[in-house]
Amino acid sequence: MKLSTTSLRDVLFPKRGVSATEILLATNLAVAVVLLVLWGDDYDTNLRRWMMDAWHAVHGHRAYGRYLSTLFLHANAGHLAANMMALLAASGAVEFLAGGRWALAAYLVTGLAAALASYLGHGAPPLSVGASGAVFGLLGCTIAFIVRRRSMFNYAKRWKVWRVYIPLFVLLFLPALGNADVHAHAGGFACGLLLGLLLPPHPRVRYLGKIDSLEEVESSDPEGVA
Repeated sequence: MKLSTTSLRDVLFPKRGVSATEILLATNLAVAVVLLVLWGDDYDTNLRRWMMDAWHAVHGHRAYGRYLSTLFLHANAGHLAANMMALLAASGAVEFLAGGRWALAAYLVTGLAAALASYLGHGAPPLSVGASGAVFGLLGCTIAFIVRRRSMFNYAKRWKVWRVYIPLFVLLFLPALGNADVHAHAGGFACGLLLGLLLPPHPRVRYLGKIDSLEEVESSDPEGVA
């Protein structure tokens, strides 16, 4: 019996509807374009002023809703580009493993946790900006999910994850460390690790493959597979 599987490409670019990853990318890009048009050359000055006001609103009036805007703001074009490349990988992974709704929820939950960690860690204005806290949260979700659900993956899939996909993730996330807010990254990542332990697997994960080809090769080779 041939099992029907869904590829990562099908998740990121579905034939019908819009994926969660596309929604997150489009929202971040749309906010950036609108603010660039409105603020122009004064983007840096206005952004800092906005974040200063947001910090005082949170600190003095408990306006915690101001945290939400930080999830879609970026320091500059380079910061935006680095975050979006990392977001494509991280959100795509969570969406493939757990589904689109969980990817959106994880982005919001870990992003807010990152914003709170940044606020508590700095203790002074302004609020931090950027999706990087949420992006690192999605990375944490992916790692925790894979570790907890590792028995659902055959040997070949586990080998690919740790020898191919995780190293590629690291390379994609390195640019996101530019303009780094350590508190936000650590807070988002820690929240993602906890959330990843709770994420239910999408049905497609149960059909990832039946043949452990690498394990068969390794068992027949006394020196093992490099």
